[in-house]
Amino acid sequence: MDDQTIPADAERAGMLAALHAVIIGMLSTLKRKGVLTPEEVDHIFEAGLVTFERGDQDAVKQAAQLTLQILARSLKD
Repeated sequence: MDDQTIPADAERAGMLAALHAVIIGMLSTLKRKGVLTPEEVDHIFEAGLVTFERGDQDAVKQAAQLTLQILARSLKD
C-alpha cells in the first residue's frame, strides 16, 4: 500500500466489515462443531436486537439493527 491515508469513513467501514467476518466465522464454526445450537445462535442475535430497540431510535441504532438482522440471516441453516 502507498503512503496515502485511508479516509476515516473507509477505515470505519473496513473495521466493521472485518468484525462482521470474524463474528460470522466464529459463530459458524461454533455451530458446525456443535458447541452452539442454531437456537442459541438465534438467541444471541435476538438479545442484540433487543438492546438496540431500547430508548430513542436514531440512525446508528437503526443501522445496528439492520446489520444484526443481516448477520442473523447469513447464519440460518
